Amino acid sequence: MRAVVITRHGPPDVLRVERRPEPPVGPGEVRIAVRAAGINFADLMARAGIYPDAPPPPCVIGYEVAGEVESVGEGVDGYSAGDRVIAGTRFGGYAELVSVAAEQVAPLPEGMSFEQGAALPVNYTTAHAALVIMGGLREGDRVLIHAAAGGVGIAATQIARRIGAEIFGTASAAKHDAIRAQGVAHPIDYRERDFAAEVTRITAGTGVDLVIDAIGPRSFRRDYAILRPGGRLVMFGISEAQTKDERDIPALLGGLLRMPLATMPWWKSLGMMNENKGVFGLNLLKWWDDEGLERLLEPLSAGLAAGAYEPVVAASFPFERAAEAHAFIAARRNVGKVVLTPG
Repeated sequence: MRAVVITRHGPPDVLRVERRPEPPVGPGEVRIAVRAAGINFADLMARAGIYPDAPPPPCVIGYEVAGEVESVGEGVDGYSAGDRVIAGTRFGGYAELVSVAAEQVAPLPEGMSFEQGAALPVNYTTAHAALVIMGGLREGDRVLIHAAAGGVGIAATQIARRIGAEIFGTASAAKHDAIRAQGVAHPIDYRERDFAAEVTRITAGTGVDLVIDAIGPRSFRRDYAILRPGGRLVMFGISEAQTKDERDIPALLGGLLRMPLATMPWWKSLGMMNENKGVFGLNLLKWWDDEGLERLLEPLSAGLAAGAYEPVVAASFPFERAAEAHAFIAARRNVGKVVLTPG
């Protein structure tokens, strides 16, 4: 089979299409003929060598796919060859075939393209976990969504809109019309304005109930400062450690050094209690390892069926243009999900 391989750590041109052995199908597994593979910022960090969960190169990464069931292993019920499915993949998604545990597989919603389906396993489950399970978002709450034009940002905006929250979102000015169309009431140009000062101004100093942030760590402390009493901050990434083309070692080291102080140091736990705020950390891959996909995806089924959640695909690239796809995301050009297709 053909697969996109990280041949070594480095800029996008280290990605190569190579022939690889077809993955076996073990008991309890489903083998999927991949029609679209989602690209996430973690993929860029894995390619650059700054994502600790990624396998060492040469390797095939990819965290989510949409496609058709090619075959099933012993003990698998409910799926058969030809079924249209989505899946969370603990790597191996950038390939024509991938085998995953059956609990990481779900039906592709009716009427949804494979490219749209490839946006569901990571983006929408991350957004649901951050907003609902950890963030406890309710109707009338104020939420700040960083990178609101990205894949997770758009998913989070759609979920928050369905809940009835007042949505603040950071994005470059060129993307403000797009995020307004999704439901962001207060777009903030993070390149020209201090987002914390803007939130403080718009809310007349009262702040927001929830912030979800994958940019940090420099932004985390400012996020915490604009939480109102009872507010929650959910941290799920440190994308500032990645430059346009490759890892930024000074930024990475600086970020790691800042992380212990990014929100509330352990010795100030009494201060945290006095301020009535909370901080959560989210690592979706580890959540998948513990519980599979169902707990995070099943609550979204009603919204998907009602058409309230509609993945936005910014661009689709064939495997041979994987380097271009990574560069496209690194340059922050996308509004929505970027995917790879076998051909």
